[in-house]
Amino acid sequence: MLEKSGSTRSRLAKVAMMSEYLRGLGEEELGIAARFLSGEIYPRGSGMDAGVGYRMLLDVAAQVTGASEEELLRTYRAHGDLGDALQEILGSGRIAQPPLVPAEPLSLKGVYDEFVRLAGIAGEGSYQRKIVRLRGLLTSCSPLEAKYVVKLLLGELRTGAVEGVVEQAIAEAFGAKPEDVKRARLMTGDLGEVAILARRGALGSVGISPLRPLDFMLAEALASPEEAVERYPGKALIAEYKYDGVRAQVHAVGEEVRIFSRRLEDVTWSFPEVVEGVRGLNAVLDGEVVAFRDGAPLPFHELQRRLRRKNPQELSDEVPVVYFAYDVLYMDGRSLVDLPLSDRKRLLSELLPEKRGAISTSPWWTIRSAEEIAELFRRSRDEGYEGLMLKDPDSAYELGKRGWKWMKLKEELDTLDAVVVGAEYGHGKRAGLLSDLIFAVWDGDLLKVVGKAYSGLTDREIEWVTKRLRELEIRDEGLRIYVRPEIVVEVAFDLVQESDRHDGGYALRFPRIKALRSDKGPEDADTMDKLRWLAKMAKRRGTLHQ
Repeated sequence: MLEKSGSTRSRLAKVAMMSEYLRGLGEEELGIAARFLSGEIYPRGSGMDAGVGYRMLLDVAAQVTGASEEELLRTYRAHGDLGDALQEILGSGRIAQPPLVPAEPLSLKGVYDEFVRLAGIAGEGSYQRKIVRLRGLLTSCSPLEAKYVVKLLLGELRTGAVEGVVEQAIAEAFGAKPEDVKRARLMTGDLGEVAILARRGALGSVGISPLRPLDFMLAEALASPEEAVERYPGKALIAEYKYDGVRAQVHAVGEEVRIFSRRLEDVTWSFPEVVEGVRGLNAVLDGEVVAFRDGAPLPFHELQRRLRRKNPQELSDEVPVVYFAYDVLYMDGRSLVDLPLSDRKRLLSELLPEKRGAISTSPWWTIRSAEEIAELFRRSRDEGYEGLMLKDPDSAYELGKRGWKWMKLKEELDTLDAVVVGAEYGHGKRAGLLSDLIFAVWDGDLLKVVGKAYSGLTDREIEWVTKRLRELEIRDEGLRIYVRPEIVVEVAFDLVQESDRHDGGYALRFPRIKALRSDKGPEDADTMDKLRWLAKMAKRRGTLHQ
């Protein structure tokens, strides 16, 4: 099914093929297939991770095929995809270690069970034990099956079967409304569960399940205070500080607490003081973890020091944090996402009437005019915050949606979230280090390069980036390498203007890396639309405002 889906560019054809396929599966295989089709392996919130990377799969591929690492890399670079490379080598009849007994035909459940076993391998010697398990799995695969096992493990499916396509296929397969399928997916985060519920005709029973992450509501960027007033003429808006921290969804059910990042990863272990602060509650909160000391926020790079520590408590005194809660999505057994924001704010103040350890509610104000917005913006900047959030008090919490019901007004010189797609080796004391980062933003489904930056990172960060980029390498051109797009950086700059220097058609003046954003994935990067808008603003005002 994955191969058929990848062979057509037609969305309608993909949906038709998938819906027919899903309709013919048993319930257990249905859940697995729905996740696999969208490129996922495990149910969201399960905490399972195969822990299999590029280096490990290269080692296994060499053992299974008998190919040298040089041959593997050459084939890999030709395809830009390890799954495709392995299919080519195995398809030529190369297999160094055939199974001792004929392998049983692979099944969806069999493959998934192997993935579950991989996720359960941990501790001393886990690398070699995983290699043994992977070798057994891949020697049981046909070349085509090996291709997709590797793609799933690396999160590189690229068959065009994005969540929206799979959602539509589920709806068609079982006669459900597409909007009901989408809502269920946003609530559960698990297309496997959604497919099963759709078959049972039970999508209407889906609600918020605490301890399982929900997609975040996102905001659009404003060009000026006046734009907010133009969008909501005569209406009072809720204004809050915009924090330069890590967006976090906190789930508390009595003594059990889990914290999820914007990428919906479990980051509970990173913030033990936040965990202690919410114990005893029965709620799901949306807010931001901010490095905070002596009544003022610290720069994001201070918080990032904690994110990279295996034991974040080592820095808890040096880099203390506060979780600023600004929304409540669930409380005492009741989903609140459909309530107006003004009602959710009231319930949040009842839930957290005062500071609880490292937990605090975010201050907010009601404002109407551009002058009030500008004044509060200046105050937020003076106090060390990033800017303002402006929100429609009548807005529901729209899971996974970006729109003008929430708006952000940031500092005058804007930043971009971009994906690193390549790097060049530095000179002098940076010789041998990949210090010059080539970054891109989204143009539809493609990443377009818009700049290169070599300043802003510390020596330690450059060493970490170099190691990580070598793990992600897909092509080596001597002084420059190209990599799989996984690392997100926040790029500051002075100006954006049209240019043929990069394939994106724009260039940034004096770009520098403001932060490595490990809390964001490549899908969170900005778009060419934002670059075009910034260039337009630059022409209009001679400088950038946002």
